Amino acid sequence: MPSQVSSEQILFTRGVPAVEALPNKLLSECMQAALEGPDGKVILQYGHNGGYLPLRQLISEQYKVSPDQVLVGNGSLHLQDIFAGFLLKPGDVVFVEQPSYDRAIKTFRRRGAKVIGIPLDLDGVNLAALEQAVARHKPVFMYVIPDFQNPAGVTTSAEKRQALVDLAERYNFWLVEDVPYRTLRYAGESLPLLRDLNAERVITVSSYSKLISPALRVGYLVGPVELVKQLTRLAEETILAPVLPTEAAVVEFHRRGYFASNLENLKQLYAPRLQAIVQAIKTYLPGVPFAEPQGGFFVSITLPTHFNSTNLLQRAKQVGLSLTDGRDFFADPYSDSEDPRQGERFVRLPFCALTPDQIEEGVKRLATLVQN
Repeated sequence: MPSQVSSEQILFTRGVPAVEALPNKLLSECMQAALEGPDGKVILQYGHNGGYLPLRQLISEQYKVSPDQVLVGNGSLHLQDIFAGFLLKPGDVVFVEQPSYDRAIKTFRRRGAKVIGIPLDLDGVNLAALEQAVARHKPVFMYVIPDFQNPAGVTTSAEKRQALVDLAERYNFWLVEDVPYRTLRYAGESLPLLRDLNAERVITVSSYSKLISPALRVGYLVGPVELVKQLTRLAEETILAPVLPTEAAVVEFHRRGYFASNLENLKQLYAPRLQAIVQAIKTYLPGVPFAEPQGGFFVSITLPTHFNSTNLLQRAKQVGLSLTDGRDFFADPYSDSEDPRQGERFVRLPFCALTPDQIEEGVKRLATLVQN
């Protein structure tokens, strides 16, 4: 009997939450409560550019810092852009993991940086390559996603986290840790944040896009007080005022206990989907190495050189499979010995917005294309 999804378009493109995971009724309740509460008119006015104070206080308690160390903005990418715009001048060097989040690479390049990718192993960035790159290029900062990395799904080991902060201290550069997936852990135990190891060298950014809703556009940055003050002034010059109604709705979502219950629901929904994609890769692409994450949104593979990756995106469309161009996740190589075409063989597989049946069918179609 043919599968119900055998004729569907399978979208292995953007890492978006599942539609059924979006808590529209709960958010409606929270938004109404925020607007009708004592701050109802406050949140409809121009507001403090650091963000809604009760939300900054909530985040500061979570990270055990002062509210003055928290800047809330319109998503984490917005805050990364403000940070990059504040620190970078044309020609400055930024390190990223290789591969890395495509929009972060584009943001840093737009600010004039030369973005260099440091190869990513299954347990985090390759430290030998990082040491070589630091000896050649002094970075202003290194951008890392230590938990369930986008796009590779890799989680940086405890040993490599310590090595990263040690290198940042020794060579005097910032670490920007982006942790939007950290709490979406479906198995295993959490590892320390980089800021837990050396808060003076680390800027932490995250958002509620994957945990509540992307359309809220609520992200935050945690860093040293003086830096946050300067970034807050720059935010005012950039956006004039934060979006206080959605920030207040996030606070209400927490106050009512919805955040904790919603997070548990997300884990229950996404864990079987992670299991499905891991099993599908092992079944239909046996022998292809990949990081097996314990959470997050992404699993990715690099196709062996003997596989057929020529015109993969176009051929995939012909069989009802949508893929993202793997080259977008790659910055400049750290050395001439790096394969300049590895992005052509790289395939990111976001799994959270697909059912287990869709995941299996999608990986099966991909396997048929590349193994012919």
